Amino acid sequence: MKKYLLISAVLLLIGYTVAAPGEVVIRQEPLTWQQVGQLEGDELYNNLCAACHGADGAGNGAAASVMEKHVPDLTVIAARNSGVFSHKAVEDVIYGESRVVAHNTIDMPAWGEQFMYLRPGWNSILRENYARNRVHALTTHIERLQVE
Repeated sequence: MKKYLLISAVLLLIGYTVAAPGEVVIRQEPLTWQQVGQLEGDELYNNLCAACHGADGAGNGAAASVMEKHVPDLTVIAARNSGVFSHKAVEDVIYGESRVVAHNTIDMPAWGEQFMYLRPGWNSILRENYARNRVHALTTHIERLQVE
């Protein structure tokens, strides 16, 4: 139940999407979770991740200041790994397979599990493929945010 409340809070917090660097488009109504699940990588990131990680991925999102834990800078993932961006490692974190749990607190939602809930009528293989596709789209966008 807590994870659903967290996701609902994040989605409500994000009443806008970032259209271009520095330009914010205010939406009249927040997107539904079903609508968010259909977005492409950059829009998906802006609606699920930017509130904490910031539109630029530097860990400076509007919600970062109220988080108990430090929000990571996603722009230096490759730099911290000798210039290599490991798609698999990042996807595992986003999907929820590589999780850090400390003091009974999960750092971020397991987005893979959340995406699977969007397709309840599908069999488990199709739901997992859908979820992995959405996570891959997010990871590809994060890869584009990397700095030299």
